[in-house]
Amino acid sequence: MKTKVSLLREGKHVSETVEELLHLLGNPLDELQPGMKVLIKPNMFQVKPGFHSNPEIICTLARLAFEKGAKVTVSERTRNIYTILKDSEIHRYAEVVSLDDVPLRVAPINEATSLRVPLAFPEIVLDCDYFIGVPQLRTHAGVLVTNAMKNLVGLLPGFTTRVVHMAGVEESVVDLNILRHQHLLVCDATTVIEGNYPMEGEATRVGIVSASTNAVAIDTVMSTVSGYDPLEVEYLRDAHERGMGPIAMNEIEVLGALPSDVAFQMKRAPSAPVSPKETIKIHADSACVQCQRYIAGALEKLTSELDEYQGELTILSGPMDSLPELHGQVVLVGNCTYQHRQAGIYIEGCPPRAIQLAAFKYALGQEVTEDQRTQFRVPHGG
Repeated sequence: MKTKVSLLREGKHVSETVEELLHLLGNPLDELQPGMKVLIKPNMFQVKPGFHSNPEIICTLARLAFEKGAKVTVSERTRNIYTILKDSEIHRYAEVVSLDDVPLRVAPINEATSLRVPLAFPEIVLDCDYFIGVPQLRTHAGVLVTNAMKNLVGLLPGFTTRVVHMAGVEESVVDLNILRHQHLLVCDATTVIEGNYPMEGEATRVGIVSASTNAVAIDTVMSTVSGYDPLEVEYLRDAHERGMGPIAMNEIEVLGALPSDVAFQMKRAPSAPVSPKETIKIHADSACVQCQRYIAGALEKLTSELDEYQGELTILSGPMDSLPELHGQVVLVGNCTYQHRQAGIYIEGCPPRAIQLAAFKYALGQEVTEDQRTQFRVPHGG
C-alpha cells in the first residue's frame, strides 16, 4: 500500500480544514484512548508574526485529542510558546509548557549514525503515548527546506542544538526521528517562510495544509509542492535509505487536492558563495554544500556591513592540506577547517548555526555580546 498524505487548500475555517485532512487519512486520532498522554510539538521558536506554526491548527488538534479523553501537552523548546499561545483557547484542552522547563532524562538513540552518544531529552518527549508534529514549511540556508523531520531538532533543550551542528545536521535530523516517532503530522503552509532563513527570511501567505502519519512522505510532498526535488534534500535521502519512508511521489497516495493544483515556488536561500567585492577572498571549493550555503547566506545577510568594511577579509572552508595566501581578517568555516583554527576566527559546525554570524561581525571589527562571543573562537592570544 502507498503511504498516504492528505493535502488541501485552507478553507474559511482552519479547524474544519484540519478535520477534513484527518478524515481523508482515515481519522488517525481514533487510535487515542482515554488517559493516553499526547504531546503536540509545533514550531514556535520565534514570536515574530508569521514565523511560527498556526495556533488555530494546534488548538484544533488539542481539542480533538482532548475529546478522546487524552491528556494533552503542547510543547516547544523555548519559552516563546507562552507568549504566542497566551490568549489562545488551547488552554481549555491542553497544558502549554516549554521544553526548557521540564525534567530531562539521558537516553541513547539506537541505530543513530551521528548522535551516537546518549543525550538529555525532555521526559515528556520520551514518555508520551502519541506524538503529533505541527511544523511550518520553510526554506533553509543549510538544509534547503525544513518541515516535519527538521522540526524535531526543537526537542533538544537549551543550547544542546549545538551538538547537532557539531555532529552533522543532516544525519542528526534523521537520528532524532528514530528517537521519537511522530504518529501524526499536520504541516502548516498557511504561511511559509522563504528566502535566506534562518538568518532572515520572509513570511508569505500560501494557504495550504497537509497531513500524514509518515514524516518522510509529508516532507516529500511538501518539498515537491514548493518547488524542490526531494532528492536534493540530504536528510530525506538518508531517511529513505534507512527505511523510514518514500521520497518518490509515485510511491505516495495524495488525497484531496492535486499537488500540481496547489504547487508554488518558494524563494530559496542563496546556495553559492560569491565575493561581493575584490577585497573579500573566498576559498571554499572543497567545502561541503551545507557550508557553502552557510557562507552564501552569511554574505547575503551581512551585505551592508561588508559594503562598509574598508579592510580585507579571507573566508576559508573545506578540507585543505595547506592554506592559500591570507589577506586581512581570516574566518574559518566548518569542522573541516579545525586543523587550521589558529589561522583566524574559527566557526565550528557541519554546518555552523545561523546565529554564529557573530564571528563575521567580530572579524569586521563590530562589537559582539558576551553570549555571541561563545559562538566562535579566536587564536590563542587573539
